[in-house]
Amino acid sequence: MTTADIEVQFTDLGSASGTSFGVMERVLEAYQRQHCQVYQRFGYKYLPVAAFKHAEVTTFPPSEAECVFESSATGGALRSRHFVRRKAVYEASVCAAFKAVFGEGPFQIWAHLPGYAPASSLVCMMKILMRRYGTEESQFFLGNRLPNFTDTGAPILLFGAAFGLLGLADAGPRHLPKDARIIETGGMKTRRHTITRNELHARLAAGFGVDEQQVWSEYGMCELMSQAYAQGGSIYRSPPWMRVQVVDPEAPDHVMPDGKPGLLAITDLANIHTVSSILTEDLGVGRGEGFEVLGRFPGSSMRGCNFLLETS
Repeated sequence: MTTADIEVQFTDLGSASGTSFGVMERVLEAYQRQHCQVYQRFGYKYLPVAAFKHAEVTTFPPSEAECVFESSATGGALRSRHFVRRKAVYEASVCAAFKAVFGEGPFQIWAHLPGYAPASSLVCMMKILMRRYGTEESQFFLGNRLPNFTDTGAPILLFGAAFGLLGLADAGPRHLPKDARIIETGGMKTRRHTITRNELHARLAAGFGVDEQQVWSEYGMCELMSQAYAQGGSIYRSPPWMRVQVVDPEAPDHVMPDGKPGLLAITDLANIHTVSSILTEDLGVGRGEGFEVLGRFPGSSMRGCNFLLETS
């Protein structure tokens, strides 16, 4: 099996495919160890996500990237950069995961993403979803006013960062149709304080006039090509080509028991030409076949930089 084979086969892992996750994982790790200089110098399986801020994490010349995803940054902080060699791989991952969770559509897709970099993976994702599954009413919007609703029979999917959606909901009654779904994409810290996901979902449901089970969550990041979704509640489930483990922050090669908190460590087989196994800066717990995000891990960015320095 080659990386070219994985590019066209990774989304088939949920079917009766003859190739296993483990086979693809081993092929990619060997390829990435050989061709990615940053990963060569690193001793653990999971590369700290901070590496994407400080180095060009690629297996190919960065100039050959079809696009470059950038993370949002505040206060002059460094941005992560993810060099995407094949944009079609990202689109395949986005669409396969979305279709498995939401269905074929069509949908009125609204995206409220103030503060996101135009080159962010989330903006790119929303453009793909609007083009592939959205009606002509699908759109990006800013400010504290929802788009005018046109009843076309297509349900509304309202995507947005948690703090932005909360601002919309708190600005006044903005009732949506009962079949609308609100999909918050993270960002639990408001300008005033940090709130729990349960509190966030309750306030979004009340503000938009939908049942709390209609408030969903999406988990993704600039450094990953795939996303996980929580369909009401707080438990995320990953697509078959993305595996999430919870590891000990002091010993990332040690997996924590189910229900015990630790850092989320993710292997994303769609990360073919960068590094597939990433140690995030998110605290979480395993919940059976899913996982729960508890928040950011204090000091994790510095810790990730230290790992890199120690192994360089």
